[in-house]
Amino acid sequence: MEHPFGNTDIQRHILGHLHNADRAAGDILEEADSFNVKLAIKTEVEEMLKEGATEETRGAASAALLGLARRHFNDVMYELQRNVRTAKLPHRMVFRTLGGLASHYALKSIPFLSLTTLYIWLILKLPMISPMKEAICYAMEHFCTAINYYYKNWQVCSFPREAESQLCSPLVPIYRRLVGDWMNDEEPQVQEASMKALWPMFGVLIRREEQQEEIVKNVPQLLAVSTGLDSFLVAKSLRLFLDVCEECRSPMPKKTFQAVCDFVFKQVLPLGSSVQQLKKWPKVLDRFIAHGWKSQSPEVMPQRQIQGGKAETHPQPLTRAHHDMLVEAFSHLVCCSPADALDVLQTQMKDDAEYVRVVLLKHLKAIIVSDNSCEGRSRKRPIVDAVKCILDDNREAVIKATLAFIKELLRSQDVEGCAVWDMVTYVFQHFNQPVGQPQGAKACPPSQKEKEGGIQEICIDVLEHLNTSAEGMSKILWPKLLHFVVPAQYSPALRPLCRCLKELAVTQPGESALFLGSCKGVKLPSAQGLFARLLVLASNPNQTGKWALQLLHAMCCNIHAAVNKLWGTQIPFLWESIRGNTEAGNQEWEHKLLQFLRRSLETIADSHWIRNLTREFESQMSSYADQSAERSFLYKALGTSLTSCEDLPFVKNEILHIIGSANYMEASEKEKVILVLSYSAMGHFDLTLAALHKFGEGLEKKTKLSEVISHYKDYYQGRRGHIHQTLMLTYGKVALCAPKELLFSRVETDIVKRVLQHYYNSGQVLGVSIVNKDINLKLAFIQSMTDIGHALHETQDSQGFQLTCKKELLSVMLDFIREEPLDSLSTPIRPKAILALGGLSKLKPCLSLEDNRDLLDQSIKSLFPLPPLEQLKGEMGKDSESTKGLYDCSMEALGELMKAMLEEQPTSELVDEMFQLIDPWFTETEGSRERALQASFQLLAAFQESIRSGEDFLQFGSLVALLAPYTCDSSSQCRQWAGQCITCLLHIQARSGVTAEEEQEMFSACQDLQSELPSVLFKASARMAKVVSAYFPPDQALDFIEDILEDLVSGNEMCAAAAGHWLLTILKECGGAMEAQVSKILDVFYTHLPTIKEESLRQVLVDAILLVAQFHLDAVFSSLLGRRLPMDSETGELWRSLGRDLFLAALILRRLAATVMQPSISETASAMSSDGTSVFANEEPLKATCAIYEVMSALPTEKTLRDLFPELFCALLQQVSKTLGQKMPSYEGRRRLFRREQHLSEGNPCRLSVISLKTLLLRLTSEPSLADTGGVSMWVLLRDPSTHQEGVCLLTSHLVQRGLLDKEIIEHVLAWMNSGSEKLRLTSMAFFVEAIRHPALSEREQLQTIFPILVERAGDHHPSIRQMAVRGLGNILLVAPDKVKGEKKNIMKILLGALDDTQVVRESLQVLAVVLLHLKQKDVSSFFKNITKRTLSYLDDDNPDLRCASLRLFGVLATLAKPRFQGFFADQVRKNLVPLLIHQQDPSPQASEACRIAFLKLVPFLPKRKLRACLEELHPTAPLNLPYLHVYLCRQLVKTNPEMRGEILQNTAAYFTSSWEETRTVALDLSGVILESMDLPGLENSFQLQLLDSLKVLQEDPSPRVQQAAVDVAAYITQKWGERGDTRGEGARQELTPTCKSLPGTATEAPSVQQELRE
Repeated sequence: MEHPFGNTDIQRHILGHLHNADRAAGDILEEADSFNVKLAIKTEVEEMLKEGATEETRGAASAALLGLARRHFNDVMYELQRNVRTAKLPHRMVFRTLGGLASHYALKSIPFLSLTTLYIWLILKLPMISPMKEAICYAMEHFCTAINYYYKNWQVCSFPREAESQLCSPLVPIYRRLVGDWMNDEEPQVQEASMKALWPMFGVLIRREEQQEEIVKNVPQLLAVSTGLDSFLVAKSLRLFLDVCEECRSPMPKKTFQAVCDFVFKQVLPLGSSVQQLKKWPKVLDRFIAHGWKSQSPEVMPQRQIQGGKAETHPQPLTRAHHDMLVEAFSHLVCCSPADALDVLQTQMKDDAEYVRVVLLKHLKAIIVSDNSCEGRSRKRPIVDAVKCILDDNREAVIKATLAFIKELLRSQDVEGCAVWDMVTYVFQHFNQPVGQPQGAKACPPSQKEKEGGIQEICIDVLEHLNTSAEGMSKILWPKLLHFVVPAQYSPALRPLCRCLKELAVTQPGESALFLGSCKGVKLPSAQGLFARLLVLASNPNQTGKWALQLLHAMCCNIHAAVNKLWGTQIPFLWESIRGNTEAGNQEWEHKLLQFLRRSLETIADSHWIRNLTREFESQMSSYADQSAERSFLYKALGTSLTSCEDLPFVKNEILHIIGSANYMEASEKEKVILVLSYSAMGHFDLTLAALHKFGEGLEKKTKLSEVISHYKDYYQGRRGHIHQTLMLTYGKVALCAPKELLFSRVETDIVKRVLQHYYNSGQVLGVSIVNKDINLKLAFIQSMTDIGHALHETQDSQGFQLTCKKELLSVMLDFIREEPLDSLSTPIRPKAILALGGLSKLKPCLSLEDNRDLLDQSIKSLFPLPPLEQLKGEMGKDSESTKGLYDCSMEALGELMKAMLEEQPTSELVDEMFQLIDPWFTETEGSRERALQASFQLLAAFQESIRSGEDFLQFGSLVALLAPYTCDSSSQCRQWAGQCITCLLHIQARSGVTAEEEQEMFSACQDLQSELPSVLFKASARMAKVVSAYFPPDQALDFIEDILEDLVSGNEMCAAAAGHWLLTILKECGGAMEAQVSKILDVFYTHLPTIKEESLRQVLVDAILLVAQFHLDAVFSSLLGRRLPMDSETGELWRSLGRDLFLAALILRRLAATVMQPSISETASAMSSDGTSVFANEEPLKATCAIYEVMSALPTEKTLRDLFPELFCALLQQVSKTLGQKMPSYEGRRRLFRREQHLSEGNPCRLSVISLKTLLLRLTSEPSLADTGGVSMWVLLRDPSTHQEGVCLLTSHLVQRGLLDKEIIEHVLAWMNSGSEKLRLTSMAFFVEAIRHPALSEREQLQTIFPILVERAGDHHPSIRQMAVRGLGNILLVAPDKVKGEKKNIMKILLGALDDTQVVRESLQVLAVVLLHLKQKDVSSFFKNITKRTLSYLDDDNPDLRCASLRLFGVLATLAKPRFQGFFADQVRKNLVPLLIHQQDPSPQASEACRIAFLKLVPFLPKRKLRACLEELHPTAPLNLPYLHVYLCRQLVKTNPEMRGEILQNTAAYFTSSWEETRTVALDLSGVILESMDLPGLENSFQLQLLDSLKVLQEDPSPRVQQAAVDVAAYITQKWGERGDTRGEGARQELTPTCKSLPGTATEAPSVQQELRE
């Protein structure tokens, strides 16, 4: 039965994955079981061997078989062997696949190789072609490689180890065939394949003793013929072969050894060099390159045949892997034949060529590096012996190569017998030996210093890698290495040297100190010398310190037996202190070491030993550079050893020797004197002071005349000054180191006074002052005083000590500070003197506050005026960094001075005093501001440390105001200092209450202050303000606001904006707790408003006031309302600021309205004084009225006003009424500042109220028509006492029209009707005159309330009230006649009675003119005649308004005259015809128009029917404003009624005496018209005379018009009737005639006039 996975599937997988055999094998293994895998293997082999198969298919099948062998190796091997064991020659792919199996599965193929090799040997007897030979060689190459791998790793195999005979013997015949025949085959491919197979075959056969000699002899031949192969492949094969040779210990003939050496050196020698470089050394090429290869370059030259038979050579660089392979091969060769290797190496090394030696050393080093086997010693010895031959070569390259070789040698694990000591000695020789010169030669020139430094670094690196644990190393190096510890030239190597010695010392537990000082062949240091050296090394904790301590610990027995126990505890403690604090300060560490030294010497307690140690310290000083840290430590150690020495004469002699022999011109010598004497004073204080006094007295001893020149010479050379300087510094250091219990008794007399004496004497020679002190003397004096001050402060009983010369010392320091220039910073005098002031100020006796102020003031004045730091640095040039250091030190010194002062008196008052000194410098320059801010931070930080618990910081608010604005300063450094100041202030105020979140917030804000973006700066500053506000004391709010407003005014733009942010933030967060100070706060705002002109800053104040009002509205309201009138712009702006908040504005407006409405004391009395003069207006309501105006003007919307309109309207209208006719309140000192918008008048406060009322209505209605009504301003009427009621009427009318009049307003104003104030009664009456028209008042209930009041007020003594009452009653009759049916007669009586009231008659006339038209006949009939008569009585009244009103009413009466009264009315008309004609040309246009209208209405009542007909015909067509209408009417009248001519003329002549020019003129015109139709007999004689007399008088009238009219009439009379009683001549008559002819009333002109009228 056919299996589902058959041949077709296998073929499909093979063909489908020709380029991915692993995938094909994987698919087969996944899809087939074990049976099918075998079938698949078989099929794969068949496909591989099928005739006609392509090479690609065969290769894919072979690769698939290799993949299947991962799991089924035996099956694959079996199937392949089955094809080999046949008698016929198999396909070459079988051998290729077998070789692949051996290459991929070396250990698995071992059991099959013996049989397979046997089959191959049998096949070799058959004839075959070259490809078959190549395939067999390929298989044998991999078989032999697998065998070699097996013998190296046979332990990991699961089967027993195969014997060499079993695996190697079958290869012998194949080996002979390859060597004998195939190596000489004609085909190059066969030769190459056989050579590749022979190299691993040599490695297998060398394991058979029988074949070793033969194989070794054939190696040169194989090397010779392998030149055509890949050199890397040959090197790899050679390395494997030599590795097996070393393993089998087979002898290596010299010829074979030489051949291998030639092969290796041919390729290795030029490593790292170019062909051009090698051409510089022809000897190298001749000596190290074989004769047959001279034509090649020292690089690997692979050849290939080109057309024509010539070889083309291409140089190919040697790769690192290739090089390593060759070096490893040579290392195996050296192990195989050490003697030959030594001969070869020595031969090569003896050559003087630098390049050859360097290259050989590099490769020998590589051999040492690669040697980790147990046979390494046998390899190293010949190599080391060869290298020893060139140790005397002083060329740089050779030295470096040798040191590199030694480094690898010394770091290896086994160096026994390898001349280690010689190698170590060689390393130390090159620390100080010049490059290129033999040992003992003169010093090298400076040009080679750099090269020597590089070699020294290599030497140190060699010692760093020295392996002290290597076998035999301890015996070789211990204790010889100690020889190199003390000499100064080996100092750079001490760190690794101490490490090695420590490690070596640990391995020598039984050693004693006996070896120190002597050792065979090496001079070792003494115990004192070694101790001194290691102690100095330990003074550098970060470099050699830990190794030196460990070495001391390991060698404690070798130093001195007595310190064993002490060092056992002390050195580990010191070691731990280094490990625990890697950045330990040098001074602290040196102090510990010196304490360790002192305890050790006290433990030793051997004066002789200590004296030797002292001498050792002195002798080693020359080993260290001047001014070095090591040398300074040696000085201190020397002083400490003198302190511990009990031999006082020795100590005294040493001290005097040091002082007397010192060269004071050298800085190191001065330092030696200072340090040695100061540390010796720890144990010998009196002795040290005595030595100093003795030496100082010797300087001032009496001098012989012969020595004067010498003294002057010393002075001018500076030696004398340097001596004084050194002695002053020494006294200071002695005071610091002296025992504290002995210091007080000696400090002033024996130290301070001596320092002063040396300072004063330093500028004198033989008692004569020569010149001022130089800088160094000043610095020495300052430093000495500083040290003395520190020494006294460190003493426990310093509070009881009194320094009597304290003021003298302070005076000297202040002189130093004053003498410093203010335009530069080049010396440290200023900072050091300030620092000394701080120390001295704390000493007793205490300074007064003024003294402290003076000290700080002088210090500030010496620092703050300095130019900016960048300018100072620019002036110094290269010393800019030192200038910055001096600047920083100066500011730090100032901080220390303030800290010292606060330590003595840590009070907020003193802090305030100090800030008063700093404050003026904030506004000077940017540099001074930066220093002021830095000093502020230092002061606050010092106060934070010294503040007493529970004490309030009263300056917190003012300091926050002072410093906070600078968080947004233009200078980044100023912002940083300001931020730190604010943080410090926060900690002072909060004590320990600042939370971690607040700390982080402040830190983050300070970081953001480094930005240059204004938005970021403002946000950071605001965040800081938010944190500070949590701890802000409300009782300091006033101080804060006063100071922050000063910054708002005087600061720059950014700082002012920051001040505003801080102000608003503090008020927002803390405003609720400031109630007690609100009034004063508002006063501060009020005071600063006039000084702030910028709009944005004024807005800050406005917002601030708004914030205060949100918390304390009552207090703000009372405070603002308490300001006096007139209201200035600042107060107005404060009120307006409150109006910008709708909620606050509503509350404030309601309160202001209540204030206005609140009754005042004066309201119970009359608004007018007894003598009739105006009283002063009440101040409180007037201020509230002005405030209402300001708040309303700032409201953003009208909704609030609409909601509050009833209250505001009533309040303002009441205030308008109250202030009518009053004056402004008067008081002394009142400011006369008025708002331009309000146009305040000194005598009219009502104007303020009217403006506020006007603003209210305009904001609500937005109608410009409210400004003027009918050509008359309603607001002008309102504020005028005589027209107030008219203004109220107009105002009320507007309210009614716009629907603003509501019930609340009506009820409120209604209460004024019975007020004791006439003004309010008048206002209410005027209000209700118009309000009656409102539907709400038309109801009976309301009218029943109002009507009795109107009736009552009609009899009020105030005329305006009576007037309004009359108008109101009339409006009632018009609006609601049915509601007052029973009261109409009473109303008419009141109106009729008003016609007799001269003060209200006009109002009565006007009301009747309107009312009568709306009343019924029965309501009017009983009053008609009386009304008519009283109306006609006012036709000729002097008041034009009254004439106009009477004429209008007369016209109305004409329409109401029913038949019952027509006769009466016609009689009245006839009697008043002349006035009706005259007033048609009335001076008042309104009266004239009213008269013409009335006359036309009176036409039915004229006496003649013809006249009525004429006028009725004229009425519809004639305009009423024709100029001669009255003339026409008069002419018609006299024409139709001749009987009335005399009466009319007499009535007309009565108007000749009128006071109005127009009336007199009209009367003359009418007289002329009447005279036309009359004869002389018709007039009485008396009237004639009276007429002529009147005309005479009128001819002299002031008016030209009247004169001309009188002349015309008189002339007409003369012309018509002749002269009677007139003496004028004919000339006069002739002049009058033309005039009379043109008289307007002549008959000739009448028709034209009539025609005009008709037209």
